[in-house]
Amino acid sequence: MTKHHTSVRSDRCGMATATSLIAMLCAAAPALLPSLAHAAVAADSAQTPAPPEALPGADLGGEIVVTAQKRSEDIRTVPISLSVLSGADLKDQRIASYDDLSRAVPGVAFNAVAGQEGRTNIIIRGISSTSGASTVGLYLDDVSVTIPNLYRDGAIDLRLPDIERIEVLRGPQGTLYGDSSEGGTIRFITMAPNMTTFGGAASGDVSTTLHGGTNYALSGMINLPVVSDVLAVRASVNYVHDSGWIDHFTPAGVRDGKGVNSENSLTAHVTAKWTPAPDLTITPAFFYQRANNADNAAFYPGVGLWQQNKLVAEPSHDTMTLGSLTIEKGLGFADLTSVTGVFHRKASRIEDGTYFNSTAFAQFFLDAIYPEYQTQNDTVIANLPSYVHYDTTYQSFNQELRLASNASSPGASWLKWVVGAYFSSQKVHNVNFQQIAGINSTFKSIYGIAMEDSLVETTFGNPTYGQPGGGAAIPLFPNDIDESDDRTYKQQQYAIFGQVGITFAPGWKLDLGGRFAHAHEDFVSVETGFYQIGNLGYQTAGQPASAPYTQAASSNAFLPKATLYHDLSAGSSVYATAAKGFRLGGPTGPIVFGPTSVCNGDFEAIGQTTQPTQFASDSLWTYEAGSKNEFLGRRLRLNVSGFYTDWTNIQQQIYLPTCGYYFTSNVGNARIYGAELEASFKLTPHLQIGATASVNHATITKSNNPTDIAVGQHLIDVPGVTATASASYNTPVSADIGFTSLVNFTYTGHSYGSYQAANPNYYNPAYGVLNASIGLIHGRGQVSLYVKNLLDNRTIIQSPQINTVIEGYTVHPRTIGLTSRLVF
Repeated sequence: MTKHHTSVRSDRCGMATATSLIAMLCAAAPALLPSLAHAAVAADSAQTPAPPEALPGADLGGEIVVTAQKRSEDIRTVPISLSVLSGADLKDQRIASYDDLSRAVPGVAFNAVAGQEGRTNIIIRGISSTSGASTVGLYLDDVSVTIPNLYRDGAIDLRLPDIERIEVLRGPQGTLYGDSSEGGTIRFITMAPNMTTFGGAASGDVSTTLHGGTNYALSGMINLPVVSDVLAVRASVNYVHDSGWIDHFTPAGVRDGKGVNSENSLTAHVTAKWTPAPDLTITPAFFYQRANNADNAAFYPGVGLWQQNKLVAEPSHDTMTLGSLTIEKGLGFADLTSVTGVFHRKASRIEDGTYFNSTAFAQFFLDAIYPEYQTQNDTVIANLPSYVHYDTTYQSFNQELRLASNASSPGASWLKWVVGAYFSSQKVHNVNFQQIAGINSTFKSIYGIAMEDSLVETTFGNPTYGQPGGGAAIPLFPNDIDESDDRTYKQQQYAIFGQVGITFAPGWKLDLGGRFAHAHEDFVSVETGFYQIGNLGYQTAGQPASAPYTQAASSNAFLPKATLYHDLSAGSSVYATAAKGFRLGGPTGPIVFGPTSVCNGDFEAIGQTTQPTQFASDSLWTYEAGSKNEFLGRRLRLNVSGFYTDWTNIQQQIYLPTCGYYFTSNVGNARIYGAELEASFKLTPHLQIGATASVNHATITKSNNPTDIAVGQHLIDVPGVTATASASYNTPVSADIGFTSLVNFTYTGHSYGSYQAANPNYYNPAYGVLNASIGLIHGRGQVSLYVKNLLDNRTIIQSPQINTVIEGYTVHPRTIGLTSRLVF
């Protein structure tokens, strides 16, 4: 206990120190950086210049152009806390998942849902929620691929083979990106076709994972200018196989499977660019991704590190397609852009429901009414394998039309603006089918009677069955089904938005923006099976269909934003922003409720006196101040920002441990404050160092249910401190061969994974990951040797309780690999 409290106090002290340091740097940056720049000039004067563009990172620093505000701008002049990772950064740092991204970018964290790819919730600036609408908007180019957190499928884990950059926008981005960007927005920007030059690239990767096996990846890209300067096509493909590192054991303790969480993914992307006229560009694109997991990467700490003994394997299949059409038309006074997107995702998975179906039925239901059969209940019925099939299909149509000022617009020297309209139609269809094979025949073999003729029927089914006028028995497990749900969620959203930037004095700019959105949602649910008896929308097997449960709701929101920006000098600026974020409400469940329901004890324990059926919208205000600084021809960069957020009516997931259900509720309010820092310094033409840091303090300030979530508790999965340090060294070793190297260390502070202190996921420890690579470049070819998780950190970073089972999740074990790449 003493050690635990010491650790917490130490982190708090570190957070306070880091916050103070970043605040001091923000205030002192304009004064400090010129002296640092002068020191760098002196250091550089003794170096031999490298051949221009001979090696990665050998440039002297160039302009970084982003489109975060839906126009091309120099990153330094964008008054947003913004991180950019180029395609080269992603390759050099081997960023392959949101886990990796969270360790490379300040202020970003993740929640692993059963340690499975494609089932990750992303967190930015402490805006953490594993349910309800998403808190982070995800975009592939200009098209949203954001989905709601209704069925624990998580954010789509994009694996783009040919990417220009990733933009991570921290803070509410609702004005330009809509309701699900409370914490921020992540944009994946793909490479545009080259209109004049034929080219291509091919790469291969082979690696080995400790406690796993051999992994490999292949990718290729081709760019074809069909008609020079008029029509070009760019296509890329990527295949990845991961051997897995989790071992499976039988209940008797015998290993019968190694690397059972193997995975393979296939990604393809095709883009065409057509310019039939100088002022007209048409860009159709198609993206396809398929990811198959033989099992998830979660293990059972009670069995051993990277070991599990589940009775049912938990594979998943996640397929996504996205078709888009972007049309850009110059109108002289402004530029008109139309973006159309059609998104489809099917996420299918199997979960091991043995414990919360078979075991729970034996121990919590049968033992209570048939204590004399406890031995047979707990050794036979409790161990019947139960297969849980989740199939969720997401479909959406998105249309955005916007008009933006350009260099020819009236008042272009002092006025920049963008206005637009947005429409989306989304449908989510979920089928949850759960079965305990042999439950009826096994019960009859033990008890000698059918379940419908036993106390199970009169206790949990029809209490009056067998009495005069009592009616027919309710089939308890029809065809051995313990639960079967069919749920459809539909949402339509309309929005208009606009943002204007006014340069009202030299070096001073005021940005004002707003978005008005209207949304309507419909929900239909049909339930059957033992665990849904008495639920809303319950259909009694073998009897005429009753009415399904339906729900409809509408909501409106206005999301304003105001930013004041000032240039301190040619390379330094400061800004202050106030912005509102918003999430739509939605349905939850419905969850079985009442004195005879399977969840009654859980509801009593948390003081829930009414059946939860829906959750309301939540919203927040964030106030931010920051400074962006560049010196030495952009070789020295330092960006700092601090923020304060008030979050009201928070949507959060509530877990019912006995019956294994989840529901979403508005739990209260929270306060979040923190800061971020990013710095890079090209010390010499060959050596560059970098560092990032973030601090977050996120706690509940008001609770609607203090029994379940108390005031003062930390929001879940929000590290108090994160930091990175990196160094890269690139130099020629001969006239035509270059050497490149990179090392980086990432630190993630402790976080809290639950609101209940008794939950095994309550305290998630801090951990660090060291990565390194070296390589040689010759002409158009490159080969590199790399190590991810060099020190083989094995910290159990999250211990979620999934469907009543305690699971463990670690960083990907140490992986050593070799990559080769050829550009032609």
